[in-house]
Amino acid sequence: MTSRHRHVPWSAAVGLVLAWALGPTAVHAQETRSDSLEARVVRLETLVDSLLIELRRLSAERAEAVADLPAERVDEAAELAALRAAAEAAAEAARPTTTDTVGAQESRTRNLSVLNPEISVTGDLVGSFSSPEEGDSQVTAVPREFEFSFQSALDPFSGTKIFVTREEEIEIAGLEDVLAPAGAEESESDESDEEHGGFELEEAYVYWVGLPVGLKAGKFRHEIGLFNRWHTHALFEVERPLATVAFLGEDGLIQTGASLALPSFGVGPATQTAWFEVAVADNALFDGGTDFSYLGRVQSFLDLSPSTYLQFGANGLFGRNDDVSLDSRLFSVDVAFRWAPPGRSLYRELTLKGEWYWAEKDFGDIQRTGNGGYAQANLRLDRRWIAGLRADYLNNFGEERSAFQLVPSLTWWQSEWLRLRLQYNFLKPEWAGGNHSLLLQTVWSIGPHRHETY
Repeated sequence: MTSRHRHVPWSAAVGLVLAWALGPTAVHAQETRSDSLEARVVRLETLVDSLLIELRRLSAERAEAVADLPAERVDEAAELAALRAAAEAAAEAARPTTTDTVGAQESRTRNLSVLNPEISVTGDLVGSFSSPEEGDSQVTAVPREFEFSFQSALDPFSGTKIFVTREEEIEIAGLEDVLAPAGAEESESDESDEEHGGFELEEAYVYWVGLPVGLKAGKFRHEIGLFNRWHTHALFEVERPLATVAFLGEDGLIQTGASLALPSFGVGPATQTAWFEVAVADNALFDGGTDFSYLGRVQSFLDLSPSTYLQFGANGLFGRNDDVSLDSRLFSVDVAFRWAPPGRSLYRELTLKGEWYWAEKDFGDIQRTGNGGYAQANLRLDRRWIAGLRADYLNNFGEERSAFQLVPSLTWWQSEWLRLRLQYNFLKPEWAGGNHSLLLQTVWSIGPHRHETY
């Protein structure tokens, strides 16, 4: 016990001596490290200050250089800077965030849908109340037309359009008697018109792009008049004018052949366009002929002002009937005027259009002539409402076969997919009294080509 008490003081004494000897050295080392860190911080602060000074100097020089540039060069520099910033942002967004190529893989099978054609469907429902001069009044409602549209690019040089329709006839008082020419026997085309109700191919053609001329081949609506290229559901009225139905058929001039559109060229302030088309003469005008028909059209377009344009057109059509010795000829002229204030065309627009036809047709040893046309006005009241008025005249291949029709209408666009129209038809044949019809049309479409007028 005594020796242990003697040893402890000696150990404590040794520790005190070492602490007294080493203490100043450790403190000095700590002070030296603090001075070194402080010196480094001072040098870094000095470097940052010098960099900021240099940056301000460069910015001032750039501002002076930009100030000396013309205004257009300043805009170009700003645009270039914006493009560079956008490119850097796009590159940063496109930079992959992982290097795991296995985890980044994904299925590409959904992209196969781009190979499918663009498909659109249009429905056209018409309800009618008809009151003929003779007979009882009648109320009907029919799905007048359902159209399926298939469109696609075949390759970088060509595309195709295919339209399949199902049609039914609508009831307009007195129309059937007016469209039946005196002395003409029922033809194959008339019989086919009575068979509406099944699906049929309305148009199916291929067209080429990127050529100096417009070229297409197949079954298509011909370039004649102002509305023949329009599908029935896209018209300004429920039905086509009397003259076009009498001379070209209920659905218009649709035949199988080829169409060539020549390059447009200017003559003075107007732009001229011409078409030439050859097809098999199987339209109602040719009574189901099997020979060729030939059509030519010239059109002149003139801009009168930023808000108005004027257009003139003329057509010539020639073909043979079911008997190769019987010919049919048709000539027409048309004019169109449109006024739409720039920036307000969705709310205000006035269109005036008119056509006149002269037709000659052989009926055996007898040659009959007919003529007729229409004048049409449509005023857009606002974005949804359109008021229209059309007046028709027809002399349908015979004496005392003249008829007059007045067609006011009011159209309301609920949306770009749905349209409603209320229309009144007053039809007055020369040989009879007046006929009255009230029509309510509902047209709806789905797909990328809804209500396309072509």
